[in-house]
Amino acid sequence: RLREIAHDICFVAPLGDDGGMHPMRQAALYKQLNTHIDSLSGAFGAMERIRGTPLAFVYVSHLRTFLLLYLFLFNMHGMASFGWTALFALFAANWALLGIEAASVECERPFGWSPNHLPLGKYCWVIAENIAQTIDEATQQSGIDS
Repeated sequence: RLREIAHDICFVAPLGDDGGMHPMRQAALYKQLNTHIDSLSGAFGAMERIRGTPLAFVYVSHLRTFLLLYLFLFNMHGMASFGWTALFALFAANWALLGIEAASVECERPFGWSPNHLPLGKYCWVIAENIAQTIDEATQQSGIDS
């Protein structure tokens, strides 16, 4: 659909009473729009692959199992060696390591609308502005050349 719009912008819309743009300029503009569409499609495909590829179940289960086992043994050793005085340090270490595990789960799905996700709305807005700028340049060029 984007290629049809690019074709219409370059070859259909510029035709008017004055004859429109020179055919070479139309072809160059169409090539430029197609290059942008190709890069946009490539970026979209890459994001779809990232979104659709979860972390391997073996990795997640291995990480969680050994993290919990390590934390359990670490806490047992800390309490046996230092008693209740080690409680705050053990709590801080547990919180940090479980936070790293939670961050890995968040990194598994980077696209969404929560504050921890990538700002897709901002990316889409920038793309829309770039497309609007390209269309404005195309319409300005069609008015200059005859």
